[in-house]
Amino acid sequence: MKTRNKIFIGVGIVALLVVGFYVIFPFYLVGPPLPLYYIENEDVNNHEVVVEIFDSHNKSILKETHKLSPKESVEYPKPFLPKLTWPEEEYIFKITLDSEVTETYETEIYPWLMVAIHLYHKDPASGEVTPIDIWAAVV
Repeated sequence: MKTRNKIFIGVGIVALLVVGFYVIFPFYLVGPPLPLYYIENEDVNNHEVVVEIFDSHNKSILKETHKLSPKESVEYPKPFLPKLTWPEEEYIFKITLDSEVTETYETEIYPWLMVAIHLYHKDPASGEVTPIDIWAAVV
């Protein structure tokens, strides 16, 4: 009986170490997960932004509308459970600005990747202003 208890305790400790290494340790090294997306309005006007996310089967999984004042930003957090279980597939972010301009961006989603969306971003090198500038930020 005592040998069986020792085996169960040993297996339990090994299971906790494995879970700790693969789940908790990355959070300790890199920090908390990034939000799903971040929007910053760099313009002097108010804007309405619709963010829609599609999976690889072109099924809409999220649709959010944000109204941003000048120089305002907003973050949309990742849901807790999918932080650990995002399937390895491409997702399409469809960004619509003021019902006039639409851009898409395709990327994988995982805890330390965030889609950054900047409205009326001025390129420092060329000085060109684009209505929607999208890229992935990774820790």
